[in-house]
Amino acid sequence: MKSNLALNARLLAIIGKRNPAIYDVIPRGPQGRLANAALNPQPLPPHELGAVIAADIIHAVWLANKFGHGIDQILADLDEWCPTAPREIKLPPWVSYREPIPHPNWFIDFHLGFAERLAILSEDGTPLGKSLDKLIDRSLAAIEVALSS
Repeated sequence: MKSNLALNARLLAIIGKRNPAIYDVIPRGPQGRLANAALNPQPLPPHELGAVIAADIIHAVWLANKFGHGIDQILADLDEWCPTAPREIKLPPWVSYREPIPHPNWFIDFHLGFAERLAILSEDGTPLGKSLDKLIDRSLAAIEVALSS
């Protein structure tokens, strides 16, 4: 197996010397939005940050459902990671984010990104889908309250 892999790498190197454009189709570097942002120290836009938090919550909810646990502790952490009222957000330690002056619609944009990511992965009728639907409703209620104030 190693010889085929080495041969393919050699063949790609030879082709790449003749036609460097071949390297444009080979994926390299960080894969994923959060990995790309790690290379750039600028803060993520609020909707992207909401999507990153939603991905972490989806993973935690999936694990809880997979192992037969409730999502009560996840919902307790969710109020820190994704508050329902405009206040300082307490992100998990693996997500570093600092925005000096949030713009007025920051909270709404954050929840839109959060709800959007949840809606993409929500499945009807499954325990995971039901849990994600509750979280989507929570975010939409927070957006409605923020818009009415």
